[in-house]
Amino acid sequence: MRIAVAGAGIAGLATAIALARQGFAVDLYERSAVPEEVGAGIQLSPNAMAVLERLGLAGDLAACTSEPRGIAIRDALSGAQLAEIPLGETARRRYGAPYRLVHRADLQAALLTAIGREPSIALRRGEEVDGVAETDRKVRFRAGGRQSQADLLIAADGIHSHTRTRYFGYRGPAPLGRTAWRAMLPSVDVPETVSLDETGLWLGPGAHLVHYPVRRGAALNLVVIGEGPARTRPPRGPFGRKAQQLLDAVPAWTPWPLSAVDTSRPWARGRVLLVGDAAHAMAPSAAQGGAQAIEDAWFLAQALAHDPAAPVDALARYERARRPRVERIVTEAARNLAIYNLRGLPAFARNLALRTSPALLLLMRLDWLFTPDPSVKNS
Repeated sequence: MRIAVAGAGIAGLATAIALARQGFAVDLYERSAVPEEVGAGIQLSPNAMAVLERLGLAGDLAACTSEPRGIAIRDALSGAQLAEIPLGETARRRYGAPYRLVHRADLQAALLTAIGREPSIALRRGEEVDGVAETDRKVRFRAGGRQSQADLLIAADGIHSHTRTRYFGYRGPAPLGRTAWRAMLPSVDVPETVSLDETGLWLGPGAHLVHYPVRRGAALNLVVIGEGPARTRPPRGPFGRKAQQLLDAVPAWTPWPLSAVDTSRPWARGRVLLVGDAAHAMAPSAAQGGAQAIEDAWFLAQALAHDPAAPVDALARYERARRPRVERIVTEAARNLAIYNLRGLPAFARNLALRTSPALLLLMRLDWLFTPDPSVKNS
């Protein structure tokens, strides 16, 4: 079976690798002619790291990732620590896989290195997939100015997926009414009050700040998510002196209006499947966008390997199996976005609950999310 994958972001790269590991021939199409340096970090929770390790990428990732000791949650106005969710060795023991932090470009480079070692994957740069049409036994499409075909097409072409809008006929992403301001700060410019061995989460009225080290501590990735339009810099009002000291150390921010797609619409139609953000782009407040793209890759490859003679049925079964978990995470991300930005008495109650909750209990509440599927360890 020959499978076409549209898009060489995290979802497409991971999907191509997972399919190749199951013996499928893959044509991986990427519209960009040269690799793009994507200036943002990504958190690889144990559910994602277990898949990457199972795909044989542990060595490639060791050189570019770091492992935080925990997630420190603070009140953004006072700067007081409310709680810390333990990670590090605690997460390794509990989930059988680490929680790692990485620059997105470094993760893509590691995945591309693995692609280069895989003879059954043909990477076709500067070729965008479009004009998708299905026949009885093939999918036909245009790429690189010529007609091509495959047994299946996996659309990993992101939140602005052309396959989603043109082939499936769905609407594009819907604005969330929030903006993410992103920045990368060299570690030498980070204030001494900010730890470089943890993920920081600062909860403020109407906005929150997340930061964590990337490139093995050489830089700090920062993102502020707040209400309203994309101004040049994030709002200062929700943050007190300690948080402002960190925000002021950043010379320039990149504003990014947040959007999400309607995850209730079908992901599979015949021989075409949406994965990653093309299927379920969500609010970033569960730190699971990349992780769920990586999970998609694993479970799709497993579904097709289980019944390669009936690929259309395999795609439908994959969607039925994946949908409940993904929709739960989408709901959790939206819930977190609301909780992180509470004001007044609700914020006081949230902070009190965090202060009085045992650290291990806070981690246990994430077991449903972080625990790798048994198939990842046992296949």
